[in-house]
Amino acid sequence: MQHLKSKRYKFIADPGDVRLGERLGSDGSRADVVIVGAPWDGAVGTRPGSRLAPSKIRQSLFTAPYQGGFTISDWGDVNTVVGDHEETWRRVSSACIEALSSSSELLLIGGDSTVSYCAFKALRNHTQSKIAYVSLDAHPDVRSISEGLTSGQVVRWVREVDKQASTCVVGIRRHSNAPYLFNEAESLGVKLYDVEEALEPAFLGELENLVGNATLHLSINMDVVDPAFAPGVNSPSPGGFTSREVIGLVEKIAKRFKPRIVDLVEYTPAYDLGDITAMLGATLLAKSIWIQKV
Repeated sequence: MQHLKSKRYKFIADPGDVRLGERLGSDGSRADVVIVGAPWDGAVGTRPGSRLAPSKIRQSLFTAPYQGGFTISDWGDVNTVVGDHEETWRRVSSACIEALSSSSELLLIGGDSTVSYCAFKALRNHTQSKIAYVSLDAHPDVRSISEGLTSGQVVRWVREVDKQASTCVVGIRRHSNAPYLFNEAESLGVKLYDVEEALEPAFLGELENLVGNATLHLSINMDVVDPAFAPGVNSPSPGGFTSREVIGLVEKIAKRFKPRIVDLVEYTPAYDLGDITAMLGATLLAKSIWIQKV
């Protein structure tokens, strides 16, 4: 109908200012970049609500200016099953396998960090090449628990999927983690870097030695950022990256290693302030897109 729009990504009538949402392909279409949402937070032990993150992140991401050079398609959200983590995880992995077959880069929006484990399983299934897992996170996620379910075991599970995959966690805060976790990480062959180490000029070179020519899965847990810049997270920890620092780090990793999967996890909208965490998360996803066709 005249004067009605089904979707709006900007309010200024500037035809030269194209927004990312205006370039979205149809659901299920092939594209350089495919977006999949995974609205699941059934393994959260602290602040729940990250199942609501995919829609909030999309709001910020799709209103961002389109920088050109790639096609993009939003496949929507995985149909998760409340109370059934095994079936939910199977569906997330299945969706990721399909998306990997139809794109050069998959952007997965969680959800708690268990969906990152699902995506890693999908990557291992998709390719016979050597793969690597780099997680930006305040916590090692190598817990050893006596009962129940927690997203604090994701990196341990990643190691079980592929013990040969180079694995590291960047942005660790020692004051926010039990001492035994550092020993666990070492025994599992997981390299840990704190914020200060990650900001050293030589860090990317060290990361290159670790990753080599492996196909990279980059996981961005929003709690890697200091709560002053990202208050809306599952498990906030003081002393993290500033927004400028983490944007720069993600952009450099994306350009150098061209990740096959980038996931964004553990954004919790109910604890956000003025959507600043959502805007930062969307910016990190935008900066992680490395494809630039002439």
